[in-house]
Parts: sequence; C-alpha cells; structure tokens
Amino acid sequence: MSLAPISPSPPILISPSLLPTEETAFFADSSFFKHHSLSDLPSPAKIAAAALPGFSRHISLFPDLSLAVKRVKMTTRHRASAAEGQVLWALRRLLPDSEVPVPEVYGWRRDGDMLFVFMELIEGETLHKRWEELEEHEKAQLCAELRAMAFYEFFMQMPSSERDTAHSLGLPHLPYDSPIVFTHGDLSFSNIMITPRSAPGPARVLAVIDWEQSGWMPDFWEYCKPRIWMMSLPEEETGDMIKKLPEIMGEVPEDVFMAYATYVQAYGGF
Repeated sequence: MSLAPISPSPPILISPSLLPTEETAFFADSSFFKHHSLSDLPSPAKIAAAALPGFSRHISLFPDLSLAVKRVKMTTRHRASAAEGQVLWALRRLLPDSEVPVPEVYGWRRDGDMLFVFMELIEGETLHKRWEELEEHEKAQLCAELRAMAFYEFFMQMPSSERDTAHSLGLPHLPYDSPIVFTHGDLSFSNIMITPRSAPGPARVLAVIDWEQSGWMPDFWEYCKPRIWMMSLPEEETGDMIKKLPEIMGEVPEDVFMAYATYVQAYGGF
C-alpha cells in the first residue's frame, strides 16, 4: 500500500511486515524508557483502579509517569481495536515530524482477554470542551492547523478499483467513485487535544487521540461522522462547530451527507 502526502515528497511504502505484531511489545527507544523501566508500569489491578468514569472507563491516567493506559477487551467484536497501538506506532515513525501529532505509544501487553496499550499522556483539554470559549481567530487558526494535516488526503491512498453498481432502492446514493483513504474514523472535537486554558499564547493543537476506529474509508467519511455526532448534541453545546467542519475537512456535497445519514439511521446509528 502507498501513503501519498500532498507535498511533493515521494510516497512512503508500507508493508504489514514493518508493523510490530507481537501480542506483547515494548519500544526501548521510546521516551518513557529513557527514565523508566518495565517494572514502573502499573499492574492490571492498578490500571483498573485508576479508570476514568463513564464513557472513558477504558482509560486510566498516571500523571506522575506522563502515562495513559487504554484497556481493550479482546472479544470478537473489538478485535480490531488491538491495532490502535500499531496505528500510533506507524504514524509517529512513518509520517514527517509533527505532520499529524499523535500520542507516543510505549508498547502494549496482552493479559488474558485484555490488551493494555501504554501511551503518552497528553496534558491538554479537548477542543469540544474549550470550543465555545475560544475567540474567533483561535477557532480559525485551529481549523487551519487541522486542515493542514489533511486527514482524508494526506494519509494513505489505496489504488482505485472498479466498484459494482448498487441496486437502486429509491434511497439517496452514496458516491461509488470516492477515493478510499486511511482515516481517523471518529474525528469528533472530543478526540482533538489542544493546549489548556493556563497555557500562554493562542490555543493550538497538541494531538489527535483515540485511533480505535481508524481504517480504510471513503474520503467523505471523516466529515460525515462527526457531523452526525454533533447533530445529536444540544445546540448550545455545539454552537458553530458544524459550520466549521468544511474549514477542516473540505466541502462534502449535502446530498452525500444526507445519503450517509439515511444509512446510519437505517442501521440504528453507530
């Protein structure tokens, strides 16, 4: 497969053989192991005890170690989630420095039916949390930063292929000629970390987190999914988020979005 940046740099060829595939793998060259050893990593019991509440209960934070741990239960349904560590590893090593900021992955460990992914703790706040308090020029700058990362253009493009024509069901049609690209898969504003309120200067992007749903998708996916998510939230919570999406991901025709929304609703949402 080929990763084709927008810049004139030559494509980066990626082979599965380049990726670490062990059920337990740690990276001695990562920043964590410059100051710590394997024995400093928290045990499964400590990880469970430090779990965040609510929807983030699969995440545990250890600020004294600058460490975040993600727990993945290795069921058939969530088997693909184990690849998140590989995605972080590949993005940090194969993309030019800081093109797409992601947490540094230190390694992962399989323990029974659980996988623990050990990664850098990003000391910031989510864009979703801070959005309404940001000045208009800060919003514009953050959108420009995210657009420069070009999620659905910059990463990896698969060779185009012939696609079968779907039977007409009288429903809105999704385009069948859209490029298939590597996407984050869930680029909501809650997965974009920016500098905290206490940081000097204007807000800036620190990292894009939660790559659990990343994969090969049509290029309209990265716009449509967060818009669906935003539409499910109270208007006072989202403000002008939806209007800003094209500044980050480019325009997607409204009929394409409506077709996407139709199929999402038909299958009961995400």
